[in-house]
Amino acid sequence: MTTTTEVPWYVTKRGELLAKQFLFELDPNDLVYTGDHPEHFFDYMILYLKSDGSPVTIAMTVKPTEEEIKGVYPVKVSELNRLKNANIPVLMLVIDVKQNHYFFNWVQEVTQSEELAIANSDELDQSILIPLRHGTTEEIQKLKQEILAIN
Repeated sequence: MTTTTEVPWYVTKRGELLAKQFLFELDPNDLVYTGDHPEHFFDYMILYLKSDGSPVTIAMTVKPTEEEIKGVYPVKVSELNRLKNANIPVLMLVIDVKQNHYFFNWVQEVTQSEELAIANSDELDQSILIPLRHGTTEEIQKLKQEILAIN
């Protein structure tokens, strides 16, 4: 699990379990957990097969937290820049481990206002707030359709 700050082991473990539940709901064809690698960039590499058999690969980074999520999540500018420059779509999954709620967004969909905040940031350690979608059953199904529509 990649985190913006150090979190207690039990929050990380709970986040791993809830991430697996989220992935179960997304129902990929295959996935690889990469979070144990000391120099990992993502927590999961996820593979889908379209109806024509062509593959779609995305990456997912997981952020477990005990903090209440109010539609946004702070991410360090340096991490956001690294994730946005990936050559595959990156999904950020934020998990409220107290309430068992999922929140997510595509890293590449950071809006112009967030881009402006990044551009005006003097420090790469500074955080900006990333808007998130609440992971309801309906939103997770929409997400799966978005994934299958990726070219």
